[in-house]
Parts: sequence; C-alpha cells; structure tokens
Amino acid sequence: MVHPLQPATISRRGSALPYNPQNIVIAPVPEYVVSSDHETGAPLPPERGGHASTKSLNSMAQKFNFPAEAPLRPSRKLRFADVAVTATAKEFAGIYRGKQQHAPDVDAVLHRASSAGVAKVMLTGMSLSDVSFNLDVARRRPPGTTFVTIGIHPYHAAEPYADATSTTPEAYFDQLAAKIREVQSGSPGVLAAFGELGLDYDRLDVCGKDEQLRMFKAQLDLVVREGFDLPLFLHCRAAFADFVDVLTPYLPRLPRGGLVHSFVGSREEMEILTGRMGLDVSVNGFSFKDDQCLDMVRHVPLEKLQLETDAPWGEVLPAMNAVVARYLATVPPLDFQSKKRDKFEMGKMVKGRNESCCIDRVAYVVAGLKGVVVEEVAEAAWRNSVDMFRLETDVEETAA
Repeated sequence: MVHPLQPATISRRGSALPYNPQNIVIAPVPEYVVSSDHETGAPLPPERGGHASTKSLNSMAQKFNFPAEAPLRPSRKLRFADVAVTATAKEFAGIYRGKQQHAPDVDAVLHRASSAGVAKVMLTGMSLSDVSFNLDVARRRPPGTTFVTIGIHPYHAAEPYADATSTTPEAYFDQLAAKIREVQSGSPGVLAAFGELGLDYDRLDVCGKDEQLRMFKAQLDLVVREGFDLPLFLHCRAAFADFVDVLTPYLPRLPRGGLVHSFVGSREEMEILTGRMGLDVSVNGFSFKDDQCLDMVRHVPLEKLQLETDAPWGEVLPAMNAVVARYLATVPPLDFQSKKRDKFEMGKMVKGRNESCCIDRVAYVVAGLKGVVVEEVAEAAWRNSVDMFRLETDVEETAA
C-alpha cells in the first residue's frame, strides 16, 4: 500500500529525496545542512548562538531571579497555533543521518497535533522546491487548519545566482512571484506569510554573507514591488545588526509587519524588534538555552508573543537547564506513545524528534518565566498568530 505521503520529491534546504512507491530512497542522500548543529550536537561558541560555559552560566544566574513556582495545570483544554513546522524536514520523511529508518509520517504528526489542541499549523517554506510538497500536505488537512509560507531561507540565498545557464536571477524572482500569485488564487487563505527570509551568520559555510544580504534585500524588494498583502516570516541568527539595518527602511512599506521566528537573542535585541520595529517574536526550545535567553523570553510583551515548536527540532526537555525543569514539573504527560526510530510504528511518536503536539511545553516555560497562568500565554499567542496571519475561520471563531 502506498503511504499517503507520495510526492515526487521531498526537499530539505536544497536537497531532494526521490521516493519509489514503496517509499524507498533510490537516489544518493546528500548530507543535510542543519542550523545550530541540531543533529550533531556539537556545541557552537556563544558568539555564534551556542551555549555559554558552565562558569558563565553560573555567573549569569546570579543576575536573574526567575519565579520559583511551576505553573498550575489549566482547568480547560488549550488551543494553540504552531507557527513553525518544517514538514519537508528529512526526519518527517523517516531519514536520519542519510539512512531511511521509517516511512514518512508527517500526516500522522499533524493528526497528533490536532488531537493535542493545535488548531492551526504553519508549514514553513525554505525554497521554491518546498512549495508543492507543503501545499499537498495542507490540502490533505481539514480546511482552515494548515497553512504555508513561501520564501527563500538564507541557506538558499545563492540559488538565483548559482547557475546562470539554467535561469537568470530575474527569471527566478519572476517564478517566485508567479508561484505566490498562483497559490493565492488557487488556494485562497492557505498562504499565510512570505518567508522564511532573513540572515543567518551561524552557517556562513553554507551561504556567504554577501549572498545572504543580496537575497534578503531582493526578497524585500519583491514584496514591495509586487504589493503582496502578506506579513513576513523572518529569520535572524547571529546577524542582528545587519538584519535591523536591512529591514528597517522597508517597514513603512510593509503594512502587515512580520514575525521573527525561533528568536534567540538578548532582551535588548528583542525590545528593538518588538518596540520601534513593531515586529512579533516567536519562541521555542532554542529560546530557552540559557539564563540570558530565558530573561529575554520573560520580557517579551504578551501582545508581541507567538509560540512554535520548530519541529522536528527544538524539543523542550527538563535536561536543558534547572529553570526549564522547574516549569515543566506540572506539565501533563503526552497522550501518545513513542518508539525509537528503529522500532517505528505508524501513528506513534519518534523518540528524540520534536512534534507540534508538544507545543504546550513551550507555553508552560513561558508562563513560568512570566509568573502567569498557562491559559494567558496560550490565548495571547493564539490571538497574535491568528490576527497577524489571518488564520481565523468563521466556524472556529464562533465556537471559541
């Protein structure tokens, strides 16, 4: 029997994984580019977004006084909008370290998310090659539940200029604009944002600074020139000054603003983004990596906060640090069984792989940091996401 996931290719940051009807990889599987060494676990230095040393963490801990109590369990079921899931990630195709270990299961992942109260999910676009796959996934889901973004991640910034014999940069951007128009007309309401676009200086070995800056500006020019009525889905990693310098002049011509997703930075940087730039930020497990980041999350205004899992990465675990462990003490256990990937069973979670159904862990940590109830965090983030990305439907809003 052919699994429901049967696109011609499943792309991940420029790579393609062809499948035959039995979901067997029949083409060489290239090494995947990973941000912040998600797979290898190799530490990045602090200046590149890595964890600080134990000594520096202990020093920082003396500067902060986080609330001591874990949040109480909510008295009602919460609703969530997960604004960042990478459906095209190889882990959802069952591939780990270049080896096929289980069948693709993204549909089962999204079904679990819905069962856990995740009523809205955004599938983030990395490149043009992601669009068809993400759209196919969204169309298989109930209407009004699953949305996509379209744009070029900084890792792909060299694509329009890589091979002048196949296409020109002008033709590439024309194709990008045409794809957006096609989706807007053919699947109204499914396209939630333009992106993922921005800068990532953590991995200049993947794409250089000049190429990233050129692509960031080119995409902003495209949005303004074409008059796309879309918010931006933004990426900023270890590139804050350049990110602000490039984006700021465009903001008056971007009436729907944008979201800086998976934000990892200082409180001061967050306040620039949410203050004078008027942007929202979304947080996930990566945003909880040390006390400085935890303090940043604590001070994100609720009216500027959104939640995400960044699945299949960014798992929130007690082992991250003592503060996270404290706030996860009251989180209810998941309703889903999990298996190691080499003992995979369709319909069960994969140990060590983050999923959208785990988004309540993010909300618990944020609530603990702020000293508020989980309901307040979840509902504020829901409203911010639904409003910015126009995710509402009449039926769901009436029921709520």
